[in-house]
Amino acid sequence: MQEFKFLKVKIEKHPTTGTTLEYLDKNNAIAALILDEKGENTFLVEQYRPGARGVLYEIPAGIIEPGENAIETLYREVLEETGYSKDDYEIIHTPEKPLILSPGYTTEALYVYIVKLKDNSIEPKPLSLDIGEDLVGNWFKVDEIENVTTDFKTIFAVNLYKLKNFSK
Repeated sequence: MQEFKFLKVKIEKHPTTGTTLEYLDKNNAIAALILDEKGENTFLVEQYRPGARGVLYEIPAGIIEPGENAIETLYREVLEETGYSKDDYEIIHTPEKPLILSPGYTTEALYVYIVKLKDNSIEPKPLSLDIGEDLVGNWFKVDEIENVTTDFKTIFAVNLYKLKNFSK
């Protein structure tokens, strides 16, 4: 079998039935809902996603590298994919624990952060994309996100923002 860069296929026996279970062993990740100063718009990145067989808009996200913790990954990924440094925004929601995305399919857990720019006039720095990344970012109205994307983490983060009533 071909060696994968990000995924490891694993097999184990179910503890009570003995059935063979297949799953992907994958690093944990972060995702960041980035809001403008007023909390009315969010920054999404557009990129090709093979699982969706096309281009999607989604919140910036990335894998937690070995030796990193979630907050370090947040700072790195937001800077790489948007050009905003940790001094440009405040974190308004830090997850207590990561969410298991698809427990029957992968070990990956996702830390979903919500951040807000301190000032809309902040100019982002040039992007520093990883090898193989090809993305572009755009601002969208928070209330229009469900018409813009079908990405679960993005829809979840927007609804978490609305539910927590951070905009008040």
